[in-house]
Amino acid sequence: MVIVLAFAAAGVLGAEFYARTVAVEKVQAAAACFIEDSEDAVAVSFDTSTPVLLQYVNDKYSGFTITTHGTHIRSAQGMTANIVVKDLDLNGDANKRGTVGAIDATIAWTAEGMQESVNVALQEAIDEYIGDSFFSFIQDWIPTDQVVTSVKTDPSTGVVTAEGILGTSISVKPQATADGGIQLAIQPDSFKLGGGLDLPQDQLQEKLDEMTGKLTDNKFNIRADSLEVLDDAVVAKFSANNVDIPADDGQGGGEGGGCASL
Repeated sequence: MVIVLAFAAAGVLGAEFYARTVAVEKVQAAAACFIEDSEDAVAVSFDTSTPVLLQYVNDKYSGFTITTHGTHIRSAQGMTANIVVKDLDLNGDANKRGTVGAIDATIAWTAEGMQESVNVALQEAIDEYIGDSFFSFIQDWIPTDQVVTSVKTDPSTGVVTAEGILGTSISVKPQATADGGIQLAIQPDSFKLGGGLDLPQDQLQEKLDEMTGKLTDNKFNIRADSLEVLDDAVVAKFSANNVDIPADDGQGGGEGGGCASL
Protein backbone atom coordinates (compact mmCIF):
# COMPACT_ATOMS: atom_id res chain seq x y z
CA MET A 1 0.00 0.00 0.00
CA VAL A 2 2.79 2.42 0.91
CA ILE A 3 4.52 1.72 -2.41
CA VAL A 4 1.28 2.28 -4.33
CA LEU A 5 0.69 5.58 -2.56
CA ALA A 6 4.28 6.62 -3.18
CA PHE A 7 3.93 5.92 -6.91
CA ALA A 8 0.59 7.74 -7.00
CA ALA A 9 2.09 10.78 -5.27
CA ALA A 10 5.04 10.74 -7.66
CA GLY A 11 2.61 10.64 -10.58
CA VAL A 12 0.66 13.63 -9.30
CA LEU A 13 3.85 15.58 -8.64
CA GLY A 14 5.09 14.70 -12.10
CA ALA A 15 1.85 15.85 -13.68
CA GLU A 16 1.94 19.09 -11.65
CA PHE A 17 5.53 19.73 -12.76
CA TYR A 18 4.60 19.07 -16.40
CA ALA A 19 1.56 21.35 -16.27
CA ARG A 20 3.56 24.15 -14.64
CA THR A 21 6.38 23.77 -17.18
CA VAL A 22 4.00 23.86 -20.14
CA ALA A 23 2.11 26.86 -18.75
CA VAL A 24 5.32 28.80 -18.03
CA GLU A 25 6.77 28.04 -21.47
CA LYS A 26 3.60 29.18 -23.27
CA VAL A 27 3.44 32.46 -21.34
CA GLN A 28 7.19 33.00 -21.81
CA ALA A 29 6.93 32.50 -25.55
CA ALA A 30 3.94 34.83 -25.90
CA ALA A 31 5.56 37.54 -23.75
CA ALA A 32 8.93 37.29 -25.52
CA CYS A 33 7.24 37.63 -28.89
CA PHE A 34 5.30 40.69 -27.76
CA ILE A 35 8.36 42.51 -26.38
CA GLU A 36 10.46 41.33 -29.36
CA ASP A 37 13.17 39.76 -27.23
CA SER A 38 14.33 36.24 -26.37
CA GLU A 39 12.51 33.96 -23.95
CA ASP A 40 15.60 34.16 -21.72
CA ALA A 41 14.64 37.80 -21.08
CA VAL A 42 11.30 36.75 -19.54
CA ALA A 43 10.59 35.14 -16.16
CA VAL A 44 7.15 33.73 -15.31
CA SER A 45 5.78 32.57 -11.96
CA PHE A 46 2.32 31.14 -11.28
CA ASP A 47 0.09 31.50 -8.26
CA THR A 48 0.09 28.01 -6.74
CA SER A 49 -2.68 28.45 -4.18
CA THR A 50 -4.52 26.13 -6.55
CA PRO A 51 -2.28 23.46 -8.13
CA VAL A 52 -1.25 24.53 -11.62
CA LEU A 53 -2.30 21.09 -12.87
CA LEU A 54 -5.92 21.82 -11.96
CA GLN A 55 -5.66 25.32 -13.44
CA TYR A 56 -4.22 23.84 -16.64
CA VAL A 57 -6.91 21.16 -16.93
CA ASN A 58 -9.72 23.67 -16.33
CA ASP A 59 -8.16 26.43 -18.49
CA LYS A 60 -8.60 28.78 -15.54
CA TYR A 61 -5.55 30.41 -13.95
CA SER A 62 -5.81 32.26 -10.65
CA GLY A 63 -2.83 34.43 -11.48
CA PHE A 64 0.72 34.72 -12.72
CA THR A 65 3.49 37.31 -12.88
CA ILE A 66 5.64 38.16 -15.89
CA THR A 67 8.96 39.95 -15.33
CA THR A 68 11.21 41.08 -18.16
CA HIS A 69 14.92 41.67 -17.59
CA GLY A 70 16.22 42.19 -21.11
CA THR A 71 17.56 45.30 -22.80
CA HIS A 72 14.35 46.56 -24.38
CA ILE A 73 10.61 46.27 -24.92
CA ARG A 74 10.00 46.47 -28.64
CA SER A 75 11.86 49.54 -29.92
CA ALA A 76 12.13 51.22 -26.49
CA GLN A 77 15.64 50.58 -25.21
CA GLY A 78 16.41 50.28 -21.49
CA MET A 79 12.82 49.34 -20.63
CA THR A 80 11.67 46.50 -18.36
CA ALA A 81 8.26 45.40 -17.12
CA ASN A 82 6.60 43.65 -14.20
CA ILE A 83 3.12 42.42 -15.14
CA VAL A 84 0.62 40.77 -12.80
CA VAL A 85 -2.29 38.91 -14.43
CA LYS A 86 -5.21 37.71 -12.30
CA ASP A 87 -8.12 35.39 -13.04
CA LEU A 88 -7.33 34.27 -16.59
CA ASP A 89 -10.18 32.14 -17.98
CA LEU A 90 -9.55 30.58 -21.39
CA ASN A 91 -13.01 29.00 -21.66
CA GLY A 92 -14.22 31.29 -24.40
CA ASP A 93 -16.93 31.25 -27.01
CA ALA A 94 -17.45 32.32 -30.63
CA ASN A 95 -16.87 35.97 -29.72
CA LYS A 96 -13.87 35.70 -27.41
CA ARG A 97 -11.07 33.33 -26.41
CA GLY A 98 -11.66 34.04 -22.76
CA THR A 99 -11.44 36.74 -20.12
CA VAL A 100 -8.89 38.32 -17.79
CA GLY A 101 -10.00 39.59 -14.40
CA ALA A 102 -7.21 42.14 -13.99
CA ILE A 103 -3.88 43.23 -15.44
CA ASP A 104 -1.48 45.45 -13.51
CA ALA A 105 1.83 46.43 -15.08
CA THR A 106 4.76 48.56 -13.96
CA ILE A 107 7.12 49.74 -16.69
CA ALA A 108 10.55 51.20 -15.88
CA TRP A 109 12.47 53.15 -18.52
CA THR A 110 16.04 54.10 -17.61
CA ALA A 111 17.60 57.44 -18.53
CA GLU A 112 20.26 55.60 -20.53
CA GLY A 113 17.55 53.71 -22.41
CA MET A 114 15.69 56.93 -23.19
CA GLN A 115 18.90 58.43 -24.52
CA GLU A 116 19.35 55.51 -26.90
CA SER A 117 15.67 55.53 -27.90
CA VAL A 118 15.61 59.28 -28.58
CA ASN A 119 18.75 58.86 -30.67
CA VAL A 120 17.02 56.22 -32.78
CA ALA A 121 13.92 58.40 -33.28
CA LEU A 122 16.08 61.42 -34.06
CA GLN A 123 18.20 59.44 -36.50
CA GLU A 124 15.12 58.28 -38.40
CA ALA A 125 13.67 61.80 -38.52
CA ILE A 126 16.96 63.37 -39.67
CA ASP A 127 17.63 60.70 -42.29
CA GLU A 128 14.13 61.10 -43.75
CA TYR A 129 14.36 64.90 -43.68
CA ILE A 130 17.78 65.03 -45.32
CA GLY A 131 17.20 62.26 -47.83
CA ASP A 132 19.17 62.97 -50.98
CA SER A 133 19.32 66.71 -50.36
CA PHE A 134 22.40 68.92 -50.24
CA PHE A 135 22.63 68.27 -46.49
CA SER A 136 23.08 64.52 -46.93
CA PHE A 137 26.83 64.98 -46.29
CA ILE A 138 25.90 65.44 -42.61
CA GLN A 139 25.17 61.72 -42.40
CA ASP A 140 28.82 61.03 -43.20
CA TRP A 141 30.21 63.91 -41.17
CA ILE A 142 28.19 63.21 -37.98
CA PRO A 143 26.73 59.76 -37.23
CA THR A 144 23.07 60.64 -36.76
CA ASP A 145 22.62 57.83 -34.23
CA GLN A 146 25.00 59.62 -31.84
CA VAL A 147 23.52 63.13 -31.76
CA VAL A 148 22.17 62.79 -28.20
CA THR A 149 24.94 62.20 -25.68
CA SER A 150 23.18 62.58 -22.32
CA VAL A 151 19.75 62.61 -20.69
CA LYS A 152 18.75 64.43 -17.50
CA THR A 153 15.52 63.82 -15.62
CA ASP A 154 13.84 66.44 -13.41
CA PRO A 155 11.40 64.86 -10.94
CA SER A 156 10.16 68.32 -9.83
CA THR A 157 8.85 69.24 -13.30
CA GLY A 158 8.39 65.79 -14.81
CA VAL A 159 10.56 66.82 -17.75
CA VAL A 160 13.31 64.79 -19.39
CA THR A 161 15.98 66.76 -21.25
CA ALA A 162 18.22 65.18 -23.88
CA GLU A 163 21.39 67.06 -24.81
CA GLY A 164 24.00 66.39 -27.45
CA ILE A 165 26.59 67.56 -29.89
CA LEU A 166 26.69 71.08 -31.37
CA GLY A 167 24.23 72.38 -28.79
CA THR A 168 21.46 69.90 -29.53
CA SER A 169 18.73 69.98 -26.87
CA ILE A 170 15.30 68.34 -26.62
CA SER A 171 12.96 68.49 -23.62
CA VAL A 172 10.13 65.97 -23.46
CA LYS A 173 7.46 65.30 -20.88
CA PRO A 174 6.16 61.73 -20.47
CA GLN A 175 2.36 61.86 -20.35
CA ALA A 176 -0.67 59.64 -20.82
CA THR A 177 -2.55 59.80 -24.11
CA ALA A 178 -6.30 59.77 -24.68
CA ASP A 179 -6.22 56.14 -25.82
CA GLY A 180 -4.43 54.97 -22.67
CA GLY A 181 -0.89 54.90 -23.99
CA ILE A 182 2.10 57.11 -23.23
CA GLN A 183 3.79 59.88 -25.17
CA LEU A 184 7.09 61.72 -24.93
CA ALA A 185 5.66 65.16 -25.67
CA ILE A 186 8.25 67.64 -26.92
CA GLN A 187 7.90 70.81 -24.85
CA PRO A 188 7.30 74.21 -26.50
CA ASP A 189 10.44 76.00 -27.71
CA SER A 190 12.68 73.24 -26.32
CA PHE A 191 13.87 71.55 -29.52
CA LYS A 192 17.19 72.74 -30.87
CA LEU A 193 19.16 70.63 -33.31
CA GLY A 194 22.87 71.38 -33.59
CA GLY A 195 24.57 72.16 -36.87
CA GLY A 196 21.89 74.58 -38.01
CA LEU A 197 19.69 71.79 -39.40
CA ASP A 198 16.10 73.01 -39.39
CA LEU A 199 14.35 69.72 -38.72
CA PRO A 200 10.62 70.37 -38.06
CA GLN A 201 9.67 69.47 -34.49
CA ASP A 202 6.56 67.60 -35.59
CA GLN A 203 8.67 65.15 -37.62
CA LEU A 204 10.64 64.16 -34.51
CA GLN A 205 7.40 64.01 -32.48
CA GLU A 206 5.97 61.63 -35.06
CA LYS A 207 8.95 59.27 -34.67
CA LEU A 208 8.73 59.40 -30.88
CA ASP A 209 4.99 58.63 -31.08
CA GLU A 210 5.63 55.66 -33.36
CA MET A 211 8.04 54.24 -30.78
CA THR A 212 5.86 54.72 -27.68
CA GLY A 213 2.69 53.77 -29.56
CA LYS A 214 4.00 50.21 -29.91
CA LEU A 215 4.10 49.72 -26.14
CA THR A 216 0.38 49.21 -25.57
CA ASP A 217 -2.13 47.06 -27.43
CA ASN A 218 -5.51 48.44 -26.54
CA LYS A 219 -7.61 45.58 -27.76
CA PHE A 220 -7.11 44.67 -24.07
CA ASN A 221 -8.01 48.24 -23.01
CA ILE A 222 -4.82 48.59 -20.97
CA ARG A 223 -4.46 52.20 -19.85
CA ALA A 224 -1.74 54.28 -18.24
CA ASP A 225 -2.73 55.14 -14.66
CA SER A 226 0.33 57.14 -13.67
CA LEU A 227 3.69 58.36 -14.90
CA GLU A 228 6.50 59.33 -12.54
CA VAL A 229 9.84 60.88 -13.46
CA LEU A 230 12.57 59.76 -11.06
CA ASP A 231 16.22 60.75 -10.75
CA ASP A 232 17.37 58.11 -13.22
CA ALA A 233 14.25 56.68 -14.86
CA VAL A 234 10.59 57.07 -15.78
CA VAL A 235 8.13 54.65 -14.18
CA ALA A 236 4.68 54.09 -15.67
CA LYS A 237 1.84 52.05 -14.21
CA PHE A 238 -0.82 50.47 -16.44
CA SER A 239 -3.95 48.51 -15.64
CA ALA A 240 -7.04 46.88 -17.12
CA ASN A 241 -9.99 45.08 -15.57
CA ASN A 242 -12.54 42.55 -16.83
CA VAL A 243 -10.93 42.19 -20.23
CA ASP A 244 -12.29 40.05 -23.06
CA ILE A 245 -9.58 38.27 -25.07
CA PRO A 246 -10.47 38.66 -28.78
CA ALA A 247 -11.26 35.42 -30.58
CA ASP A 248 -8.54 36.10 -33.16
CA ASP A 249 -5.85 37.01 -30.60
CA GLY A 250 -2.47 35.77 -31.77
CA GLN A 251 -3.75 35.00 -35.24
CA GLY A 252 -2.66 38.19 -36.94
CA GLY A 253 -3.49 41.83 -37.21
CA GLY A 254 -2.16 44.64 -35.06
CA GLU A 255 1.00 44.76 -33.04
CA GLY A 256 2.26 41.35 -31.98
CA GLY A 257 -0.21 39.70 -34.37
CA GLY A 258 2.27 36.97 -35.32
CA CYS A 259 2.79 35.87 -31.71
CA ALA A 260 1.51 32.60 -30.39
CA SER A 261 -1.58 32.85 -28.22
CA LEU A 262 -1.88 31.26 -24.78
